[in-house]
Amino acid sequence: MLKTYEYVMYELRSYASPKAKLTQMIKKGEIIRIARGVYADSPSDPRLPVAAMLCWPSYVSFETALAWHGMIGERVFAVKSVGYNLKKEKLFDTPFGRYSFHYLPEEIFSSALMPAEEQGHGFRLATAEKALLDTLYKIRGIRTREAITALVVEDLRLDLDRLSSLDWEAIELLAPYYHSTTIKTFMRYRDQLMR
Repeated sequence: MLKTYEYVMYELRSYASPKAKLTQMIKKGEIIRIARGVYADSPSDPRLPVAAMLCWPSYVSFETALAWHGMIGERVFAVKSVGYNLKKEKLFDTPFGRYSFHYLPEEIFSSALMPAEEQGHGFRLATAEKALLDTLYKIRGIRTREAITALVVEDLRLDLDRLSSLDWEAIELLAPYYHSTTIKTFMRYRDQLMR
C-alpha cells in the first residue's frame, strides 16, 4: 500500500517515537521509502499513482500513457508526467524507478484527462489523444512528411491501427493550443501515416 509520511506517522502513533520506529522499519526493509514523504509496504505496490504523490498537481502522460492505452507495444520503464506550472523538468530516481515531470502550456494542462486506477490507487491520466499530443509537443522541429513518418513509425513505434481509431475531433480541438511545429506537421500528414 502506498502511504504518505502523515499516514505512516498516524499508524505509528502508539510508539513513543514514531520517527525512530519509521527509521527502524526502513532499515529492516519493513517499509520502503520511495521519496521524501512517500512510502510503500511492498515493491509490488503500484508505480503510476506514485507520480501524483511526488509532484502535485500532475498527470501521467507521454510514452507512459501511450503504453497504458495500448498505443505502443514496448514496456515503458520511466514514468513520465506533466507537472503544473513547472519552470524546469523534475526528476526522481526511486526504488520504484525513474519519475520525470515536464512542462506544458498552462492552458492545456487540465484538458482531456481521465481518472485511472492501479491496484486500488487512483491517479490522473492523459487520454490517448492528449498523451500523443503531449509527446509530439516535446519533440521539436519536425517539418517534413518523411521526418514525421520516421518519428511515428520508427521512433515512437505507435500502433497505426490504434492511431486511426483515436478521437480525431478531440485532437483537432486540442492541437492549436500546443503551438508546435511537430504537431502541425503531424496533423498535415496524418492521413498518409495511417494508410
